[in-house]
Amino acid sequence: MAVLEDITSRLDSELVPLFSATPRPTGAPDIAAGRKRLRDICALLLMRIPKGDDVLIEDITIPGAADAPAIPLRIFKPAERKSDKVLLWMHGGGFFAGHHEDEGIVAIQWVRLTGCTIVSVGYRMAPEHQHPAAVNDCYAALQWVASGDALLGFVPSKIAIGGISAGGCLAAATALKARDEGGPQPCFQLLLIPALDDRNETSSFLEFMDTRTWNRNAGLAAWKMYLGPTVVEATLPYAAPARASSLSDLPPCYMEVAEIDPLRDEAISYATRLMQAGVKTELHVYPGAYHGSTFFQPQARVSQRALSDATKALQAALS
Repeated sequence: MAVLEDITSRLDSELVPLFSATPRPTGAPDIAAGRKRLRDICALLLMRIPKGDDVLIEDITIPGAADAPAIPLRIFKPAERKSDKVLLWMHGGGFFAGHHEDEGIVAIQWVRLTGCTIVSVGYRMAPEHQHPAAVNDCYAALQWVASGDALLGFVPSKIAIGGISAGGCLAAATALKARDEGGPQPCFQLLLIPALDDRNETSSFLEFMDTRTWNRNAGLAAWKMYLGPTVVEATLPYAAPARASSLSDLPPCYMEVAEIDPLRDEAISYATRLMQAGVKTELHVYPGAYHGSTFFQPQARVSQRALSDATKALQAALS
């Protein structure tokens, strides 16, 4: 197990001050406090995004799956022209925090740089709603985007899916569900520092027990909240995609991984399995980065490089 001093010595120097000042997750989170804290951080980060009338923001709701509540969406789209390409986006937050309305941190930049529309999904969160509520909401959003009901003019071959951290898990799970159920097939997966394995037993999880934004205690608590006391075996891959027996016939994937992240090894393993299954996969591991540093510290050079690489991959996939 790496102690804090060992971890900070391996971090990119621009990332050390904020990382060291961040409280360490110690186990079961304070749900209300965790949600407020993440929204407050996002509000501060959004203040740094240049404002302008070139990106339109619209809030709507769409029908959920059978017997499920309506799903809120926030849509970010170019103001000057109609976009025929879209990224269906799932926010992070450990399955219990985060908010679809706060994703302008990256969505506004992606709209400006790629010309695509971003649809941010307000999926149901734990512990109030356990698996499979969240992935069902994301899958319903994918079906809506791909249908005529969307009325947004998207070309089916230009529908990508993506997410960060827990949202990366949901994006990967939605792609699996779409494959297995013969649903709309995304053209691309954008998986940024995703949580993919509920077992939390990889070498990186056991090594980074003291990391600040995410560690094994936090991971175990989050998965317990999300999965609940019982999980139907057949649906487990849609909860934890690393459990899927086959990764063949999935969309091409871009995988972003932070070196100093408990989730590192499960993401690398998933990317490796995708490649072995014949899925075109681009894997980037950012040295000295920690879980979420690209978004918590966007001014750092390693963060700028990561955002630039993801943007280029998204642009290429939707071109």
